Amino acid sequence: MSIEKKRILIIDDSTDDIQFVMENLKDEFAVLVATSGQKGLEIAAKDPKPDVILMDVMMPEMDGYETCRLLKANSVTEGIEVIFVSAHDTTKEKLAGYDAGGSDYLIKPVQPEELVQKVNLAISNKEVREETSEQKDMAFKTAMTAMTSAGEQGVVLEFLRHSSSVNTIQELAEMVVSSNAQYELENTVQLRSGNEVFTSGTKLPVPPLEDDLLTRLKDKERIMEYGKRAVFNFGNVSLLIKNMPEDDDKRGRLRDHIAILLEGAETKLSTLEMGQQLAQLVVDSNQALQEVESGQKSHKVAGQKIMDDMLHQLESSFIPWGLTEDQEKKLDEEFFKSAWVRVIGKIDNNGEVTYQLDTIKKYVNEISKTHIHSEKFRFLKNINLDFYVFIYPGGRYKDSEWTQKKT
Repeated sequence: MSIEKKRILIIDDSTDDIQFVMENLKDEFAVLVATSGQKGLEIAAKDPKPDVILMDVMMPEMDGYETCRLLKANSVTEGIEVIFVSAHDTTKEKLAGYDAGGSDYLIKPVQPEELVQKVNLAISNKEVREETSEQKDMAFKTAMTAMTSAGEQGVVLEFLRHSSSVNTIQELAEMVVSSNAQYELENTVQLRSGNEVFTSGTKLPVPPLEDDLLTRLKDKERIMEYGKRAVFNFGNVSLLIKNMPEDDDKRGRLRDHIAILLEGAETKLSTLEMGQQLAQLVVDSNQALQEVESGQKSHKVAGQKIMDDMLHQLESSFIPWGLTEDQEKKLDEEFFKSAWVRVIGKIDNNGEVTYQLDTIKKYVNEISKTHIHSEKFRFLKNINLDFYVFIYPGGRYKDSEWTQKKT
């Protein structure tokens, strides 16, 4: 397979000079010819463009310097290397060529070896410059992408930071929507907790069809894309995006950001549910403990009344028995009252039970307060922020990675 030859354009009004240059370059290069500056400008602007132009300085109507200035002023032709060819070997002439945008200078009569050498050097310089320019463009693009990505990451980090202070599921839904709206995304979110469904969106009220679609798709793939629309499912959190960007790079970055944001929302939702369950447990426990305490007090009062009635009945029974006063007194003090004291003592021991119940109530309430406080920070530990912070530039969301991480 032959290698495509580099293209050389000769702009010269002298047929003898054109013939000489062509004879020395035709074997190694593809040679084009223009006999005037204007014609040369037209050929240079057409694809495929020449790599090097050999420009005669002295031409009628438009000289070589003016032609070169017009070439360099045009973004289409400014990258073509220009070698001036002139019979004048003066500093003034060379400065004029340099000011016009030329890269080299050949003095007539031109030597074939020098001609080929300078043309090859011009081609090499052009290739190096283009490669360097591409590297600079790539570096600039990478830097801009990193800066853009850093700003986009800030939205997610702000969400994770502020969501720790959210106290209700509806507040969490609204925060998810507002965070995604900062990416200029129209979105609707659905959070499910038990038998309750919480929704919010950039456009309220949320259309019933959107709510129904999110319910239907909640058990499907983690990410589904339909043109500009996309649905994300993270546990009991589902998000509908209506205007995903068409640019592949931006679309990929936003998938990453949204995935991290929704994982945080899913974890926070679980925390809120746990907090609600614990709060209800505290209420139920306190109610049960109060009922036990009330029952203990009732039992104590009832026990004391029973003993009092029994003693009264026994004392009333002494008369028919025919006991002497000393016998009644001895029986009353040594037996009945002694037994009464022992029974009441047992009932009074229930005061220790009451104390233990009070201790349990305080302990349950303290657990509740500690849980609510610590959960504001604990859920952040479940988010792989190291993965998120260091994923850019160049990171992309892969469903398999998230599936692995979740399992």
